[in-house]
Amino acid sequence: MNPNIAANQQRLFLEFLRELRPHLRRDSSLPRRIKEIFSRNRSIGSRDRKLYRELVYTALRYLPWVEPWLDESPEVAAKITAWLAPELKPTSPYRAAHCGDWPVVPETLAGKSEILLAQLSPVGLKTSFAPQDLLPTWFREHCPAAFESPHLDAINSRASVWVRIQCTDRNLVFDEFRGQQWNFTPDADFPDAIFLPPNAEVANTDAYRRGFIEIQDLGSQMVLAHTPVVPGERWLDVCAGAGGKTLQLARLLGQRGHVDATDIRVDILDELADRAKRARLENIAIVQTPETTYDGVLVDAPCSGSGTWRRQPHLKWYVKPETIASFAATQLQILQTNAARVNPGGLLVYATCSLSHHENQDVVAAFLSTHPQFKPEPPVKNFGAAFDGLGTSLLPGTRNTDGFYVAVLRHRAKS
Repeated sequence: MNPNIAANQQRLFLEFLRELRPHLRRDSSLPRRIKEIFSRNRSIGSRDRKLYRELVYTALRYLPWVEPWLDESPEVAAKITAWLAPELKPTSPYRAAHCGDWPVVPETLAGKSEILLAQLSPVGLKTSFAPQDLLPTWFREHCPAAFESPHLDAINSRASVWVRIQCTDRNLVFDEFRGQQWNFTPDADFPDAIFLPPNAEVANTDAYRRGFIEIQDLGSQMVLAHTPVVPGERWLDVCAGAGGKTLQLARLLGQRGHVDATDIRVDILDELADRAKRARLENIAIVQTPETTYDGVLVDAPCSGSGTWRRQPHLKWYVKPETIASFAATQLQILQTNAARVNPGGLLVYATCSLSHHENQDVVAAFLSTHPQFKPEPPVKNFGAAFDGLGTSLLPGTRNTDGFYVAVLRHRAKS
């Protein structure tokens, strides 16, 4: 790479980071702010935009390792970020120009820490590269296992690319992936879940445009895999959002089954409607106020998102204990509101993408204490997750996924 181009890219990256820095711990919508900053700078093309996005997100992921250097030696902060950034087509020339003289990046945080200490101790700035610093200290009480390997390593790595097949002829998808020369791997337990390389631009494929696949992390897909969904049933998806799990649920229920989908964020349901149409799923109806009871109710509750910190690293620094307490109160209220919508013998499924026991086990326990007509069931299959008697947790390091919690609560049939 031309040294002048490399130097200019580093300068722009540091300018972007300086503009974002006052907002790093204050803005829950930081990704939107990042996108707006890039959009305003019309001098950068799409490939450079991908480079800067990877650099900014790397800096967010490793913020306690990068930020101390920003004031004392910005160039060193930029070099650390370049070294830690994933090796992808948009980043490769930049990384070679700025950190090609450093060793190959190890997979573990312990290995990364050791090399950074060795490379930077002569520079003189006293700083720590402790792996545990990459999660907020207060979160240890919420999920001690998150601070241990392999989960700490997974939470602080770039999120994997997973898709879910939603067509009958899988070769319609696989042939296109082979044409793109992508190495893809179906999961052994979930044949419709496909692992793709990080450079796979799935949204640009014909398979995606035609609704043959949906972008959905394996962790998200596993929530319903733990649930005994019976084809032909009638379900309600209470917090449907853009509908990833709604679409998956509709396929599990089959043509004789049905899903009513609702969400307090009415605008986002338009995206669900578009996705359902693209996937040719005709057993989904968007409703404003459910007026019936169901064989199953899915509460994929709004939460702190700590299970998705690998793909939303800004939330590590934005979320606070009081944030989680507020979510927990809302989650309990949603469960209580929708309990009456479950038929006797039916299921109330509570799920979060949180790792905090305050949003998971504590919420379920509080609900069951006032709703004795429900009882928790173990998952239909373990899949490597841990059932605690109330629900099932999956941490990111178990299967290289987002983390999640799901409790399957059965309404006791009247005698």
